[in-house]
Amino acid sequence: MQNLDDLQKVLIIGSGPTEIGHETELDSATVQIITGFKKHGVRTLVIDNNPFSVALEEIQPTNMYVQAVTTANVRHIIERDQPDAILPTLGGLLGIRITQELIENGDIGRFGVTILGMPAATLRQINNPAALNATLKEIHEPVIEAQVVSTEDEALGLVESIGFPLIVKPVAPRLDTNRTICENVDDMLDALNQGFAQSRFDQCTLERSVVGYKEIEMVAVRDVADTKILIAGLENIDTVGIHSGDSIVVTPPQTLNDREYQDLRDATFRIATELGIVGVIHIHFALNPNNQHFYVTKIAPYFTRGVALAARTTGYPLALVTGALLIGQRLVDIKLPSRFVKQTAIMEPTIDHVSVRIPIWPFQEVPDADQHLDTVMKAVGSTVGVGRSVEEAMLKSVRSSQFSPRDVLPSVSNLTDGEMISQLIHPLANRILVLIEALRRGYTPDELSELTKIDVFYFVKLQHLLKIEKQIKENPLDVDTLKDARYYGFGDGMIARIWQTDTATIRRLSAEADIKPTYKMIEPTAGEFDEHASGYYSTFEYENESKPLGDRTALVLGRGGNQLGPNSAAEYFTTEMLKQLKRAGYHTILMNTNPNAIGIAPEFTDKQYVDPIQLGDVLNVIKVEHPDIVIVPGNRHYLTRELGKLNLNLHVLPPDQESSKSQPKTATISVSLFVHKQHKIAVGVMDMIAPGMNQDIAQVTAFRMPAERAKADRLKLVEQAKEAVSEHQLTGMVQVLFAPKSKDSQQLTVVGIRPTRLTEMAFLSKVTGVNWVRMLTRQHIGTLDEKELAAIKIDLNSKRVALMNAVFPFQQLHVLNRPGTTDQEMGATIAFGSSEALTLSNLSDTEQLDKIINRTI
Repeated sequence: MQNLDDLQKVLIIGSGPTEIGHETELDSATVQIITGFKKHGVRTLVIDNNPFSVALEEIQPTNMYVQAVTTANVRHIIERDQPDAILPTLGGLLGIRITQELIENGDIGRFGVTILGMPAATLRQINNPAALNATLKEIHEPVIEAQVVSTEDEALGLVESIGFPLIVKPVAPRLDTNRTICENVDDMLDALNQGFAQSRFDQCTLERSVVGYKEIEMVAVRDVADTKILIAGLENIDTVGIHSGDSIVVTPPQTLNDREYQDLRDATFRIATELGIVGVIHIHFALNPNNQHFYVTKIAPYFTRGVALAARTTGYPLALVTGALLIGQRLVDIKLPSRFVKQTAIMEPTIDHVSVRIPIWPFQEVPDADQHLDTVMKAVGSTVGVGRSVEEAMLKSVRSSQFSPRDVLPSVSNLTDGEMISQLIHPLANRILVLIEALRRGYTPDELSELTKIDVFYFVKLQHLLKIEKQIKENPLDVDTLKDARYYGFGDGMIARIWQTDTATIRRLSAEADIKPTYKMIEPTAGEFDEHASGYYSTFEYENESKPLGDRTALVLGRGGNQLGPNSAAEYFTTEMLKQLKRAGYHTILMNTNPNAIGIAPEFTDKQYVDPIQLGDVLNVIKVEHPDIVIVPGNRHYLTRELGKLNLNLHVLPPDQESSKSQPKTATISVSLFVHKQHKIAVGVMDMIAPGMNQDIAQVTAFRMPAERAKADRLKLVEQAKEAVSEHQLTGMVQVLFAPKSKDSQQLTVVGIRPTRLTEMAFLSKVTGVNWVRMLTRQHIGTLDEKELAAIKIDLNSKRVALMNAVFPFQQLHVLNRPGTTDQEMGATIAFGSSEALTLSNLSDTEQLDKIINRTI
């Protein structure tokens, strides 16, 4: 094995496009680990085909492989560049699977490549439940017996001994798959059919169901010297039977006694040691609430949404520490940044606050998906609330997850009693609102716990919130009531609605009574040391720990939890904007409730506020920080309008995508221009491709650059675009849309002008090598150099073709796979080459690409 002290070159396997199961948490960790590797003199190579990857912006072009993340492509890079080591864990399950195949094919041994993070023997077991269970049984860790089957007949032969309900899982899945609970033989045969197709070995495991047990997660790190520390415990409010990605998650765990907590902590450490994990490990347990017995249900020795939540809510620099561990450093030797008083990494976090993560589902955009919550993950994002109590954290998270511009929660009071009981037993995405409604109707915590298997503790907490709500209703404009309401997380908009007044009245009353938020640090010592952490949350107590950053500050409002649409691209935009603001000398402050956001990394922001992005909360932060610039994303119209009434240096970035000069029905080609004063730079001429027969612009989800037109035609389109922009006196990044004059005409005409969409802006940045997000940011803050602009040369006639293709969640949601729309996009892929090469290389990867290429060549 390679001596880690001699590492000079490491290949990181990227995670590919955003999809259900992972969003931007892997890219965020990759950015931070690359930064750490640079400090230790390690050169990093990255393979990824995600056009919205921030990590790809952090390395030199010579170290960047913008290719599909496949075993063949990774093998080719290893053969060509001879890296000393490969890091699979930043690619999630995809990275694990590819490395497994490289081991099986003999490539790892043939090229003498070290696997970072775990031994090859462990890596082989991660997606093989039977092999992993055998290892765990050797160290006497309790596992659910799993039987491997290759045929339906084998499964039918085992049913009697296992009994129903049982769980079916594919062995070594090709992608992030889920357990399927089966109540009868028909369910099992359906699950096997799907599982065999998902398994690389055409095998599935059958195991006894533990539905109804508590689901507890533990996140820990281990170094090469076998020193281990627990970062956080996470408690799923929903029991086993609902995927953890679709469950409300609380940290620290609230309903475990000390014995249970210590048993799970000890088991986590034993497993980390046995598997030889170096870096982070995330383990799921099923805990029987009646007798304290538990089972190990999942082991993830890589970055997950749970790892991101643990890092975000403890303030422990988990990615930074993991990066150092991976290249052989020990916990006792890793120096933490200067903001930490306790200077080494060997510090088990203790926290004095509660965090609650609530999922965000895509059912508004994909209404034909089954909205029931079960073992198949359906959430596309999440938001987190942080507070001094479960009530405060819960209510903040619910407020953040609803995206109501006026900070009010939707009602489900129209449900009949029968419908409500059905949803309590068979939960839907609006679960938390149904639980609250049931309490309103007089169901007791004990009754609801019996129906849902959720611990009584959480119903008591929700009942307390309803008691506060009743107090608000019965005491309009009462100061003491207002103080209680604010302490337990009620927002200005919520209180204003109950009192049938406006937000301004609530804020005036709060100011007169000196009811103002105090901000507490999110740091890992529970106040034991005088830390100077960068993360904060609001509460209504004494002692404000947040001091203004000083002169030249920029407050950036994030977009909150990930949704379908351009959110992955929006996260890329926000992060690149933050980087440019820092480069321009601004202290950067980010408000965001997305625990997986890239921009919350300390590399990009000097300060982060984890509070709902609602008017009252934003105004509170502005009052503390007095920012020189406030930047609001273009999709927050209410916030923009209300903040625009104040004396603020307000900028809308990214621009409002709805502010186009016209909304054409169709468009086939676009010309993007960067317009600044007298400069109109042609950034790209692109084919706009709507897969399938429908040419509606909402279904334009693939782009090719340069457009398949003659050189003279492209130049003519650019001139027409410049004329159109001049007529409307537009500036910034502008997209001029073209379509044929008539159905049979070859002549194109301008049909619309709009701000360049976030997805296309990221694509254009990757293709041209010019970061247009940073250029747009510089334009807004007045630091754009006109000489630099004049020197930019874009080759509109490049022989290298670039293709971006949207990725949709249809397969994971088990709905009909069809051409999607722009508001159903989950992520995207990018590819480079000649038209012919792209056609050949991508035909096997996506069914639609042959239609895309052939229709436009």
